[in-house]
Amino acid sequence: MNTRKLMRMLSTPITLVILLAVLAVGAVWGYKAMTAKVAGPPPVACVTMPMTELATSSVTVNVLNGGDLRGLASRVADSLRQGGFIIGTVGNTTEKVLTVIIVGSSVDSPEVQLVSAWFAGAEVQADDRPDHSVDVLIGNSYDEATAITPDAPTTLEISTGQVCLPPTVTPTPTTADTAAAQPSDQPT
Repeated sequence: MNTRKLMRMLSTPITLVILLAVLAVGAVWGYKAMTAKVAGPPPVACVTMPMTELATSSVTVNVLNGGDLRGLASRVADSLRQGGFIIGTVGNTTEKVLTVIIVGSSVDSPEVQLVSAWFAGAEVQADDRPDHSVDVLIGNSYDEATAITPDAPTTLEISTGQVCLPPTVTPTPTTADTAAAQPSDQPT
């Protein structure tokens, strides 16, 4: 067999192996690129505001469906919106839940306490989020007829006199805040 014929016979398998190697490297690179978490902008920290009473109109709530019931998050978000809350994200979560889980900066945060007062028996969790928004995760066992507390509060008294809220929220002044800001004509 001459050298020329041998080279022609070997060139096809060698080319195929090289192309398969390039394809494998491209597939690995593409997989890593698609599964890598994209770093978005960091969450905006909250802004501390003087306030004696936190109103629902100052709290941002994200409602996420962690079950299989279609449209549940939208219906719960509508109920919270009617109660005065600012609704952020409404959608699904990959975390599967059964009833209601409320997630916020800390379990003692006023915004978390106000939202949790709307859901009897909800589990409250903290994740140290800097923006002080509140997530409500709804699961398959959520009973739309009884889940939201009747006569749920629309305000919460703040004993510290200040609250940390997302910078995009402009708190609605309450009568207690307005009275405290105006001079009194009573002698002190």
